[in-house]
Amino acid sequence: MARTKLIAKYAALDTPDLGERIHKTITDYIEKNGIERLPYLEVNGRWTGTLSISDGGWRGDYDFLYPVLSMCKVDRQGNVSADMTKIMKRVATWREMLHTPHDDDEYMGVCDDTFDHEGYLEDDANEFYSAAYKSELHSFLNSDNPDMLEHDRALTEIDNLFRDDKKHKDADNERVFGDGFAVQRIDNAEDFRKLMEAIEADVAAGGGSSWINPDFDMESIEDMFAENNKEQDWMQWIDDLRNARFGDLPEDFDGLAEEE
Repeated sequence: MARTKLIAKYAALDTPDLGERIHKTITDYIEKNGIERLPYLEVNGRWTGTLSISDGGWRGDYDFLYPVLSMCKVDRQGNVSADMTKIMKRVATWREMLHTPHDDDEYMGVCDDTFDHEGYLEDDANEFYSAAYKSELHSFLNSDNPDMLEHDRALTEIDNLFRDDKKHKDADNERVFGDGFAVQRIDNAEDFRKLMEAIEADVAAGGGSSWINPDFDMESIEDMFAENNKEQDWMQWIDDLRNARFGDLPEDFDGLAEEE
């Protein structure tokens, strides 16, 4: 079985200085863009060695991928910065996942016998791939009558620009958000409702089985996204810290400290 080919594929990312590189990536982002969007963002490390911070994109199954805030600290003055201890915990977890063989490796195409190099896009192609998916998803969610079948066909056409057509010859009836689909967070109740209704309509027309809980209603969907004002709440919390509204906090205070 082994994973020597997978490990070799990620060698450009899995370097001894990965932690330092992630720390610099987060630090540079905060210096350039501020902290407002941090609750929505993730650090993504690709097989090419590229590290980026964004709210979506085409993610490989074995990419390094963690929320930015899980690798940051906030001191009692409300200053946000990268935390090397937390970063190294994520790096250790990722390395264990990358290096540890699993019984399903053969079927996931990552054991030495089934490894598929075609599944790994260069950075420029990956960026275009992600942009195409985001554009289609945006169009789908902003349609007055979103059609899941047409949406799925559009996604398949995008796939076929980058992937072996043989892998998708039967995709029209099978794929609905195929493997690796993690392009853009849906973070509001209305978009989620549209997605569910389109899937249900596709099922009703004979498009497959539904995975949607029949007990879902609009009220429960809105409850799911009750924290949709993350950015506002986050910045209010930072403002409270900066103005000492929480009283005299300890010198080693970390507002993003992990529970034991």
